Amino acid sequence: MKMGELSIEMDQVDVGEFNNPSEATANNVENGENAIASEELIHQYPSLFTSKTLIELSNSSWSRSRRANEDVQPYLRGCKWSPDGTCCLSVVNNDGVHVTELSRDLYTGYVAPNRIIDVMDSVIHVKECGLIYDFCWFPLMNSSVPESCCWLTTRQNAPVQMWDAYDGSLRCSYRGFDAVDQMEPALSVIFSNDGSQIIAGYKKTIRTFDVERPGREFVEHKIKAPAACIDTCNDLLAVGSWNTTISLYSVNTPGNYKSIGVMHGHGGGVTQVKFTPDGRYLVSGARKDNRLLLWDIRYYRRPLNILPRVVETNQRVYFDISPCGKYLVSGGTDGVLKVWDEDQVHWRSALEVTEHMGDTATYKFPLHKDCCNSISIHPLRPILATGSGQYHLRRPMTSPEPKTNNQDSILPIIKKESSSDESIATKQSNKRKIEERESPDLEMEYKEDSENSLVFWWIGEVPDLT
Repeated sequence: MKMGELSIEMDQVDVGEFNNPSEATANNVENGENAIASEELIHQYPSLFTSKTLIELSNSSWSRSRRANEDVQPYLRGCKWSPDGTCCLSVVNNDGVHVTELSRDLYTGYVAPNRIIDVMDSVIHVKECGLIYDFCWFPLMNSSVPESCCWLTTRQNAPVQMWDAYDGSLRCSYRGFDAVDQMEPALSVIFSNDGSQIIAGYKKTIRTFDVERPGREFVEHKIKAPAACIDTCNDLLAVGSWNTTISLYSVNTPGNYKSIGVMHGHGGGVTQVKFTPDGRYLVSGARKDNRLLLWDIRYYRRPLNILPRVVETNQRVYFDISPCGKYLVSGGTDGVLKVWDEDQVHWRSALEVTEHMGDTATYKFPLHKDCCNSISIHPLRPILATGSGQYHLRRPMTSPEPKTNNQDSILPIIKKESSSDESIATKQSNKRKIEERESPDLEMEYKEDSENSLVFWWIGEVPDLT
């Protein structure tokens, strides 16, 4: 894999040889000022959703093979942009990890409404067996530095593994062992902000590994509830658990976690926690909970705000916060993308108890006809990555069969009982017994609204839009 370097091209000035030293000094000063101004332009994050229109840029989809098992359903379970914005890492159920590159024409400039949609193909595909619990990029990843191009995964019955983003090879692994010296998989994993440490959450512990020392060396901290999801910002660590609580820790030294407090408010197991870029607020979501809770880490006793979304299953539905901290976006099991713009809806403000709580989203975009479970905002460009899909249960397909002697003996009995005064519950019970005796053939069938795709959207300004 040859990954491109995402950067804003700058015109190089040929200084040449100056006869007058003062002229050279003045030119250097001017070039330095221009460089500083260019750096400010590079780090200035663009405005999002200004045109109130989303343009589909690229699309990639997955479908079940004909020879695959009936229970195999390849739907998206998460996607994350790389820190340098050159590619997107996505996890597909029963199909491992995929790396998809961003088209080079999207590195700079704007997008026209009539742009041709790209059909994406994975440049790297790691076929991992087992359920992948969590994944993350190296925070200092840069395509021009091959050593920094890697990601972490933690999956069922396996240690934390580091993968190379150039060829998809396994670099190393970090193994956590319990009190009886048995290796156990991590439920969640994340890098520290400087990338020197790996923080992995387990059922009863939080283990910190040194990135440069793979193996079984770690620092351990005991916890009371499983660490289903984690996030870190500066010296703070937030841990969401299956028991609906969120624990907040202060990290002074690696492995030394000082408990700050526990936050309560969700109705289901917490599936994601994420700090705002300034580190003052924390957003959390849970399974089968139609709410995003916003917390002020200085006053964590109660939620600061409640943002409605649709999550009607146990599936993890991701949300994301823009690097500028103004926009909060979330998917839902109804396939609708919801956006909260701080300039129009003060979603980071305190909650008014007497206020009637309705749908406070600034924008709503029906992007997918299936569950929109994955959301990731590009770190530099106004581009959004979304993933769709969910597990669809099997539906019984009744095939016509000739009547047997057992069915003939049942029908007169049912007819006789129906003529008597029996309750509705008894009739329904007899009907279920007849359906069970028929033993219909069970066949895996996708619903008509099933969709398993990874899509890139343009969410910036569209100059030629009329």
